[in-house]
Amino acid sequence: MAGLLMGFATISAYASGAGAPAAQAQPDPSIPYYQWYEVTLPADSGADCGNGTPYRFYINRAPSKNLLFTMEPGGACFDYGMCTNTETGPAQGLGAFNPDGIPQNYMSGTFNESLLATFLSPLMTRINLTTILVGEPRVETQDWNQVFLPYCTGDIHMGSAIRTYTSPDGSTSRVQHFNGLKNAQVVTQWLVDHGFGKPDRLMVYGLSAGGFGTLSNYAFIHDTLQPQVSSSALSDAGTLFNTRFDDDPIDHPSVYLYRKVAAEWDFAAPDGLFALASQRLKGFDPSNLSSIYTALSQQYPHDRFGLSTYQQDKIIAAYHYRPFIPSVIAAPDDASKDAAALALFDQELPGIQQVTAPLPNFGYYMPWARSDFINNHMVTAVSFSGSNINENGIDANVSDFVNDLLSQQDPALVPVMKVRRTQRWSDFSFSTFLSLIDSIFNLTGDAGGISGHKS
Repeated sequence: MAGLLMGFATISAYASGAGAPAAQAQPDPSIPYYQWYEVTLPADSGADCGNGTPYRFYINRAPSKNLLFTMEPGGACFDYGMCTNTETGPAQGLGAFNPDGIPQNYMSGTFNESLLATFLSPLMTRINLTTILVGEPRVETQDWNQVFLPYCTGDIHMGSAIRTYTSPDGSTSRVQHFNGLKNAQVVTQWLVDHGFGKPDRLMVYGLSAGGFGTLSNYAFIHDTLQPQVSSSALSDAGTLFNTRFDDDPIDHPSVYLYRKVAAEWDFAAPDGLFALASQRLKGFDPSNLSSIYTALSQQYPHDRFGLSTYQQDKIIAAYHYRPFIPSVIAAPDDASKDAAALALFDQELPGIQQVTAPLPNFGYYMPWARSDFINNHMVTAVSFSGSNINENGIDANVSDFVNDLLSQQDPALVPVMKVRRTQRWSDFSFSTFLSLIDSIFNLTGDAGGISGHKS
């Protein structure tokens, strides 16, 4: 599916009135090629991390007119224990990355940080060793300009609030800056101001927390960067269920999480998610977060959108149900809690298919599992391995889905893929190469860099 020719309708949607893409501004010449260039945003920009320290992001420049805009994964928090990674209650094991802010040289300061930046996702990899060693498919974004937004706010890149949380014993407090929405806006405007606006092609991409951030920030990113030829988005494991805030928890148990974070992260703030989405997306309904699927589809009918998730994603299930559902809380051990949470995840996942079914430009890719590698979380993390769907005439890998989103075909003519595996077993093979990566990062263990219940 890669390399398909762009249709006339797509050209018409993005071209200037003269029938050709507008000239791209030149990037800041001080930004080097093929290395992660660190940008620390000043305090007066309004950007900061959860503890109030400066926000940093990274650019990896290439001789390209295209841009991959990536948002980092890393859990979530909405109380003292989760925001300090000291939770001991029902949400034990849940929390958010980088509670103490983004250290300098975050993408290359240590050997492990450099490797993690290299292997976080095949979409970002410059020299894809998995392609060389095991024949993993290439994707175009490996050759694009890349921007990486680290995650340090605990609000899945969509909060607009400052909260003070007190420890259970009352001895200490935490002032938490839920500032993800503002951070994404400041970074996007910085890119425009420094010559990265008006790319020919744009892909907004995020994993887990970054996948939710991709959905919530796409409209602002798109409208500010103004892609000239085509634009797409991939939310990997940003699994937002079709749940209204007034739904019955029996039918929609995710409602507890959505009510909680809407309050803690202040979606209703004057500069919050509801205001931003309503301003830019005519079809957005503040009573139902998942209305963003339809709203994005209608607002950008020529763009290609996708959601990927394993059907046995223990991480997303844990965040939705472990802190809230009595039967999950009462389960005697982690394995039992995961099983109970996955049953509820399975109950709600079809709702996403129902919402996106009539949308030609919003697709999904849902393999079953990855033999618990990274807890079956994030289909495009580390490797595309284990994502195959080979049944009922379907012969696909998640790389095909990525390439479908990048294809530049007008979705009115070639709709985005919608594929869900029905076979309830995993054909993931834990290769020697992935074993090496796992040994470095402990990806499949609780302390791994992008695993555990904080993924």
